[in-house]
Amino acid sequence: MTRMGSRQGPPEASGVHGTRRSREAGSALLVAMLLLALMGVIGLASLNTVMRDRQVAGFQSQAQTALYAADAGLAEGLDVLRREVVGAALAPGDCLVGNIPAGTLPNGATYAAEAGTGICMLASAEPCSELDASWEQQSAVYLNTIWDVRALGTAPGGARSRLQAGAERCHAFSFNY
Repeated sequence: MTRMGSRQGPPEASGVHGTRRSREAGSALLVAMLLLALMGVIGLASLNTVMRDRQVAGFQSQAQTALYAADAGLAEGLDVLRREVVGAALAPGDCLVGNIPAGTLPNGATYAAEAGTGICMLASAEPCSELDASWEQQSAVYLNTIWDVRALGTAPGGARSRLQAGAERCHAFSFNY
């Protein structure tokens, strides 16, 4: 017998834990919280990656600044070698007394001769081609010389760079006859 006005349909399942709806009601919240936590972890990992990339870019910038400073020091050293009056008694293995002067660039980077080195003669070679008449003039022999020029650049952040170059110069050697 059915009552009038009562609804026909399957009876709701009920048991020890209540109805099915009440058992499923908390699962949507749990899934949403897990997805939110997962998105937070992904966001933190992305932030960490970006911070590391910025740090590496900063290190590269400092290294490049130090390289440019060392290059400026090398150019200064080659200029000193070009204009310096080198004594005739200088022999291979000797270094110039003037050396590379220390300097500071507008960005705060500094350069100087590398400690214990700077501008040193490595060897003497053939007579200079610039002197056509003779390679012996007034008791001096003009020979091509090979020079080693070393500079150290330092960035404001402490990064360092070392550069080395070889140069050739016509040099007068005096010989006693």
